[in-house]
Amino acid sequence: MARIQGCTDIPLNEIGRDQARAVAEMISRESGEWDAIWASPLSRALDTARIIADHLRMEPIHTDSDLQERNFGAAEGMNRDRRIERFGNGPIPGAESWEEVRQRSLEMIEKIRSIRPDQRVLVVTHGGVINSIMSHLSGGEIGPGKTIITNASAHLIAWEGAWRIQWFNRTADQRAGITSRRRDSSISSMRDLASPSLKL
Repeated sequence: MARIQGCTDIPLNEIGRDQARAVAEMISRESGEWDAIWASPLSRALDTARIIADHLRMEPIHTDSDLQERNFGAAEGMNRDRRIERFGNGPIPGAESWEEVRQRSLEMIEKIRSIRPDQRVLVVTHGGVINSIMSHLSGGEIGPGKTIITNASAHLIAWEGAWRIQWFNRTADQRAGITSRRRDSSISSMRDLASPSLKL
């Protein structure tokens, strides 16, 4: 049974590296050039970003702690059964709330948009961050407890006076859709429609 990784800095394994190379090829094939790349500083996301950046010949990689995964506090490293046995459905000591994750995630994409207006930006981050953003943008149709982000998946949001979801959960071997597999790090991409270019 999978264990909660959270903000514990677990390195990317070889399966994750293969997934990162596959999605880098997909991005290269389908999306053209990028202007900038941001990543969570956790090594499983940063290593994914490095593989993608090398493939796309991009540098530098900007990192920000607001892109890291949810802190699950005392439940970090536990599997689901152990977490329920220990804490039930009650609060977990030291855990970050989903509202806190949502707030910092939304502030982060606005920060990037203010730094890189009218540019094509690739963001490599984690399932909890992406689900929190998507929950807000979808009015709760997508989000924690409802959808699971696929390993090495890509998601497109676009600025049209407000953020809009263009598609969700695309991987190198499938098109957009809702899935039931966990992930180590994911790719979230955004664009400002004032730019003439489209992005994956």
